[in-house]
Amino acid sequence: MSEPLAAWSPALPVFIRRSVIVGVITLCVLAAIGLAIGIATGSWVVLYVAPVLALVYNIGFEDPSRWRVARQNRWYLRSDAIIQNGPEGEARIPLADIMDVRTRLGWSVVLFLKTGLRVRIAYIANASDVAKQILAARDRLVP
Repeated sequence: MSEPLAAWSPALPVFIRRSVIVGVITLCVLAAIGLAIGIATGSWVVLYVAPVLALVYNIGFEDPSRWRVARQNRWYLRSDAIIQNGPEGEARIPLADIMDVRTRLGWSVVLFLKTGLRVRIAYIANASDVAKQILAARDRLVP
């Protein structure tokens, strides 16, 4: 098998940025709900407890387990396909099957396949550059 044209793997700083953004949004939503409950019932405990518990859960349990799985993924761009090596094994996505490539939220690239499936390459640095590389490789293969 030939050398890959490009290779990508999840980046911890990108994952941390995503975790902080999601954590802040979660904190704000739960604080607003707690404020509404406090105004309606006069009990302000929810305003303080719910956001803290949500952040403790995300920081302590969900995010570390999500990173342990995600960090094992490796993506390789070859002249005719994208190869994904991960904890479940290897998957091959022919470039000819890719209809579109888009970035999502600055930390993911989503491949839209002819079959209707979507494949996400998550937590990679420079997601827009990766999308451009994939589209350029596909365009060289499929006129």
